Amino acid sequence: MEGMRLTALSSVGLLFFMACTTVPERAYFPPADRDETRVLATTLYRVASAAGDDPARYSFALIASRDVSAFTAEDATFYFSEGLARQPARVLDALVAHEVAHELLGHRGQRRALSLGLSAGFMVLGVVVPGASLLDLLVSPLIVRAYTRDQEIAADLKAADILGLMTYETPRRALAEALREAAKINGVPRGGWFATEPDLEDRLAALEPLEPLSEVARKPLDSAPK
Repeated sequence: MEGMRLTALSSVGLLFFMACTTVPERAYFPPADRDETRVLATTLYRVASAAGDDPARYSFALIASRDVSAFTAEDATFYFSEGLARQPARVLDALVAHEVAHELLGHRGQRRALSLGLSAGFMVLGVVVPGASLLDLLVSPLIVRAYTRDQEIAADLKAADILGLMTYETPRRALAEALREAAKINGVPRGGWFATEPDLEDRLAALEPLEPLSEVARKPLDSAPK
């Protein structure tokens, strides 16, 4: 059964990887027998199942990077870094759940629609006010990136819900710990108007109040909940 799941994920992932014209730098399709592939395929299957979605429609590729990162692409396809694949189970569950949350919430399509709508609006405005359409080059990125930062918070909250469905007794705390672990490796994200993700402190504050400490929360990060 596990082998069938891996094959399905790998096949869909290969088709996307070949068809996609814009991919992250150093992205590649991993062999199905690699440890990272098996770990990520199993995690993605578990997360999608817990969220009530069909795991068969999900796929992924890898990025050759030590950073802990993930990106949501079209058609329920993700790019996961090698650094993410090497994280403890609790961190991996939480950050994969965050990406699945983006897909479930339709964030990529919403950003694209917003960007197209803004560009069309400035184009029409440029007909009435000559030169106004040039504002699109400055204003649209600011609005879209601010909207993207809001989506990150929404995906965090949705991911916490998914972790709860995966039997985590302290899902918000688990996600907060995962975000901190990622920041230790990646460094603190740079803020500002053009930032595509919120400050770490803003993301952690949005998860408050965290659940009370329990025996599950006191376990080491490399032990997943039973």
